[in-house]
Amino acid sequence: MMIGIILLIFIAYYMFSSSNAGGSCCVGHQSQSNSSLDILSERYARGEIQREEYLERKQELSGQKQQISIKKE
Repeated sequence: MMIGIILLIFIAYYMFSSSNAGGSCCVGHQSQSNSSLDILSERYARGEIQREEYLERKQELSGQKQQISIKKE
């Protein structure tokens, strides 16, 4: 009887702690994890950043932007 109660407490603790930490405790539970590009797109859609800044950051995140080297004379 005592082992059953302890086991039940352990299972309840595991379910609640993993749901708070972003894990999935239930079948069909979908965690939302946004990638950098998703967050950038959301900021642009909300009007927080301008088109030029959006395109520049999108290129940087996609790895398409070339690095500029500055030569000192």
